[in-house]
Amino acid sequence: MTHLTANELKRGGVTVIEQAIQDSSDASVTIDVRGRSKYVILPIAAYDKFREYELDNAIAEAQACYDVGDVEEVKDFDALAKQLHNL
Repeated sequence: MTHLTANELKRGGVTVIEQAIQDSSDASVTIDVRGRSKYVILPIAAYDKFREYELDNAIAEAQACYDVGDVEEVKDFDALAKQLHNL
């Protein structure tokens, strides 16, 4: 993973990001702010793969809850939406 500082990003813009991604072994770049890694930049294909992984995990978690009966039927969606909004 390649690291850029916030100042390098400010001076170089997208060009410095593109160069850092080309130089990176895993096509990702971290942005360091005040000496600490704060942001990650990924190519869209890597981001899409990450999101797919997250969604697959959420589906697996929901399926596991369903399999053991840890579910509740929602009969009044509007009431549930109001309840969640008030949390």
